[in-house]
Amino acid sequence: MRSLFWKMFFGAWITAMVMVVAAIYITHFGEFGDPRQEERWEGPALFREVMRNMRIARRHGPEQFQHWLERAPKKVKRRVYAIDSEGNDLLGRPLPQNMAPLINSLDYRNREAHMLVDNKPTVGFFLPLRTGDPLRIALVAGDSKEGLLLRFLWRNFWPMLLLSMIASGVACYWLASYLSRPLEQLRAATKRVAAGGLDYRVAPSLRTRNDELTDLALDFDSMTAQLQESMSEQRRLIKDVSHELRSPLARLQVALAIARQKQVVGLDTELDKIGKAADYLEDIIADVLSLPVSNQEQRPLDDVVELNSLLSALIDDLQIEATDKHLGFDMSASGEELLVATRGSSLTAALENILRNAIKYSPSHGLVRVLVQESTDSCSISVIDSGSGVEESDLEAIFRPFYRTDSARTRESGGFGLGLAIAQRTILHHGGSITARNHPGAGLCVETKLPLIHLSDD
Repeated sequence: MRSLFWKMFFGAWITAMVMVVAAIYITHFGEFGDPRQEERWEGPALFREVMRNMRIARRHGPEQFQHWLERAPKKVKRRVYAIDSEGNDLLGRPLPQNMAPLINSLDYRNREAHMLVDNKPTVGFFLPLRTGDPLRIALVAGDSKEGLLLRFLWRNFWPMLLLSMIASGVACYWLASYLSRPLEQLRAATKRVAAGGLDYRVAPSLRTRNDELTDLALDFDSMTAQLQESMSEQRRLIKDVSHELRSPLARLQVALAIARQKQVVGLDTELDKIGKAADYLEDIIADVLSLPVSNQEQRPLDDVVELNSLLSALIDDLQIEATDKHLGFDMSASGEELLVATRGSSLTAALENILRNAIKYSPSHGLVRVLVQESTDSCSISVIDSGSGVEESDLEAIFRPFYRTDSARTRESGGFGLGLAIAQRTILHHGGSITARNHPGAGLCVETKLPLIHLSDD
């Protein structure tokens, strides 16, 4: 059992059951030797009969008790002894050896005593008679003390056990649920924070509690709030720096254009290198600025786009880049009209990033496949390149900003680790999901799922 809930539940339940059994044992074990407790004496009718004949003998003499005892069944004679003042049984039977202390303890001041005779609970009575010397009556239980306990358990314990199990089970279930529920909420909050939902707070759901778990939830929320603020500050700093870099970059591009106009002999190669570096820096700044700083930057989806047409248009636009690498496109679409809610050109940019990524990491004379599949309320877009794929441990990391795999950390490969990060943010904003996996017999497969909208005829 790895669940803390069930560990606490069964642990508390078993403990409660042991306590109930121990309480019953301790409470009742010492009372089995008292025949007057009729509900705990296995022969209450015999006890009443003995008491009735003792009252008769008190008025009419010991002969009445002897007469009743002579006519009693054998099992009664083995348990009832009547001893005269000389210590002899009225029926002439030998007394058990360990009964003498009980008989000797009975007198006018101590008219009742309890002892164990042959390990059986025995009660003795001192009976003064009007007609002569007193009698001493000993009533021996039919079973030993342990036997009486087992008989009691057999006859009466099962209903008590069932009731105790139900009552303690309900109480322990509530207790275990009460203790494990906030832990489960903290676990869910941890998973959401790990997935990037730093705005999630767990303390409001535990506001009715006032214990250590509430303090833990408050500390957890404080930690996530500080982490969220720190990451927002970091992103804001990157954007501010990117904005500041645009001004000198613009001046650099102007100076480069002027230098090219002068047509200085021998500088064309160097100027081309400077131009490529400036373009590279411009692309980095543009992609950094396209990353949202916080969720508050997200705007509503107020437009609609048809996916098949959008993908066909993107493939046509990227055909020149694919031709330069001798790459081919293979698009397979299902569904005639796949409508998706979007905002401006955000979805177009995301899908373009995914397609450019597939072109970039496919070898020459390779193939980029695009598969569109429709389901009831959503559709999936799979872009499969013909490269070597990525390590399994990198399949989730490639969606992090500025992350590049070991095989891609060269400028010659192009890119700087922002394309898939921007695509992921955009797809999540559209209510979809994006995953990556290595496709058998091909390269990396980036699968995007988006919810569809259905327009009524009205």
